[in-house]
Amino acid sequence: MKKIIHYLILIIGSLIIALTFNILIIPNNLLSFGIDGIGALLYYVTGLSPSINILVINAIIILISSLFLKREHIEDYLLSSISIPVMIYITSIFTSNINFALPETVLTLIVSGFLTGYGYALLYKNGFKSGTSFLFEDLISYLFKLPSKYYSLIIDIILIISMIFIFDYKIAFYSLFVILISRYLITKARFNINDSKMFYVITTKENEVKDYIINNLGYELTELAVKGGFTKKDKSILLSVVSENDYYRLKTGITSIDPKAFIVITNTYDVINRKAIQ
Repeated sequence: MKKIIHYLILIIGSLIIALTFNILIIPNNLLSFGIDGIGALLYYVTGLSPSINILVINAIIILISSLFLKREHIEDYLLSSISIPVMIYITSIFTSNINFALPETVLTLIVSGFLTGYGYALLYKNGFKSGTSFLFEDLISYLFKLPSKYYSLIIDIILIISMIFIFDYKIAFYSLFVILISRYLITKARFNINDSKMFYVITTKENEVKDYIINNLGYELTELAVKGGFTKKDKSILLSVVSENDYYRLKTGITSIDPKAFIVITNTYDVINRKAIQ
C-alpha cells in the first residue's frame, strides 16, 4: 500500500507541474526553472514540443552523468525525469484549446511559481529527486572539484537573459518572479526545512519550566550539563523541539514562569526520532 501511495504522489506531483506548465507558463510566454525552462525556451525559438525538449535534455544529462557518478545517485532522478515530460505531453493534448487567464498578471506569476514549486516540493518530500538541473550541479561539482551548489542558478540566469532578447525585459522579469517562487519552495523541500523550532533554555526555575513543557504542551525535552564561562557555575540547558504552532505558547510560557530565563530559538532543517531527546 505504501508503494502505491509513493508512486501515486509521483503522478500527482508531475501532474501539477505539467498542468501549470501547459495552462499558465507556456500560454503566457513564461519560463520555469532549470531544464523545464530550457525546454520552454527552445519551444519559443524553434516551435519544437517542450515535452520532447525536456525529455531529451534529461536523457543527455543522465547519460553523461552515468559516466562519472554513482549509479545509485543517478537512479534517484530517473522516474521524475521521465514522468514530468510525459505528463507535460499528455496534458498538452487536453489543454491545447484551453485559454486560461487569471485577472491579474501578478496573480498569474504567483500561482505559476507556487504550483510549480509545490509540485517539485511534493516529489522531494516523498523521496523523489527531481529536476535534472540539480543532477547537473552534482556532475559539474564532480568534474571540476568545486563544491558549489549554484550551477543550476547559472542556467536560470542564462534563461532570463535570453528572454530579454527573445521577448522583452518585462517577460524576462515575470519569468524571474516565477523562478524565484518555485526555487524557494523547492529549496525548502530539498533541504528539509520544516515547521519545527528548537528551544535552548537556561533558567533558575527548571522544574516549573520542565513541567510546563511536558505536561502543558505535551513535548519531550532533555537536559544538557554545562558550566558558565564567566561564573564557572554548573548549569543545565533545557532542550526541546516544538511545532511552529506552539512557538509563542512556549516562549510566553517560559518568560511568564521566569522573566529572566535565557532562551535561544533556532529553526530546524529536519527532526528525526523526536522521542530520542527525552
